[in-house]
Amino acid sequence: MAAHPFLRELQLTLKILSRNPSAVMGGVVIAAMVLLAVGAPLLAPHDPVKLSLGERLMAPGAAHLFGTDELGRDIFSRVLFGARISLSIGLLVITVAGVTGALIGATSGYFGGKIDNVIMRLMDVILSFPSLILALALAAAMGPSLVNAILATAFVMIPKFARLVRGEALVVRELPFVA
Repeated sequence: MAAHPFLRELQLTLKILSRNPSAVMGGVVIAAMVLLAVGAPLLAPHDPVKLSLGERLMAPGAAHLFGTDELGRDIFSRVLFGARISLSIGLLVITVAGVTGALIGATSGYFGGKIDNVIMRLMDVILSFPSLILALALAAAMGPSLVNAILATAFVMIPKFARLVRGEALVVRELPFVA
C-alpha cells in the first residue's frame, strides 16, 4: 500500500530539515515555546494576576523564578500566560491574512485581465511601504484595541499571500482539464 502523497512530502521535508542543525534548533525552540504556552495553567507556579504587596520587587529565586513586579505578581507566571496571548494573536493574524490573501489571489489569478491588473497594483502599493511601519500607522489610525492591531497586522500581510496564491492560480488556470 503506497503512502499518501502528503505524508511522503512531509517525510521528505522532515528528513531534509533534520540535516540542518539550525532548523532543528529553531524547531526545538518553537516547540518548547508552544508547549510552555499551552501548558501555562499547569506550569505556572503562581496566579499571574494575584497581587501580593508583601512580595513586591523580589529578586529571582526559588519561590519566584523571574522575581516579582512592583505589585508582587510572579513574573514567570505572567510570561507563561503572556506567551499564550502572543501565540494566539499570531495564529489569528496568519489565519485572517492567509484566508483573505488566498481569496484575493485566487480571484486575481482566475479572472486575469484588468481585474488581475487592478488587484495586483493595489497589492504592490501595500508592499511598497515597510510592513511594520504601515501596520503601526494603521493600528494608530484605527484606535487602541487588540482587534485593530490584529487587523492592521493582517492587512499588511495580505499581499504576500495574495501574490503566492495568484501565481499558483495562474499555473492551474493554464492546465488542460477534461470538460
